[in-house]
Amino acid sequence: MKYRRTSIFHPVQIPFGLTIWSLWFAAMYGSHAVVCSIAPPDPNQGIFNWLNASFGALTLLVVLLLLWLGRRSWKLSRPPHDLNERQVFVTKISSGIHFIAALSTIFVGLQLAFLPPCI
Repeated sequence: MKYRRTSIFHPVQIPFGLTIWSLWFAAMYGSHAVVCSIAPPDPNQGIFNWLNASFGALTLLVVLLLLWLGRRSWKLSRPPHDLNERQVFVTKISSGIHFIAALSTIFVGLQLAFLPPCI
């Protein structure tokens, strides 16, 4: 049986969670550097500023996406199903990678959202 690259059973799904995380990571730290050099928030506001709020919102969206992708992959791998061993392997591994990427996003995102920016 031949699968398209967009199929949930294609092996390209395995690194997809870490790819999403790495894009989020680069966007967060890159935008943090640019915003702090162009228009830094007022230091008297502490952590309650527009920059931390935007980091927190985007982090939450990425975490929800990764958790949804992980749950979807995990549900596909659970019995009863008519999947072969390769498909079960791909869905279980990609599910685990999505959950690890979500945990990594939470860990780094909390540091971005709860520390004063531009110090």
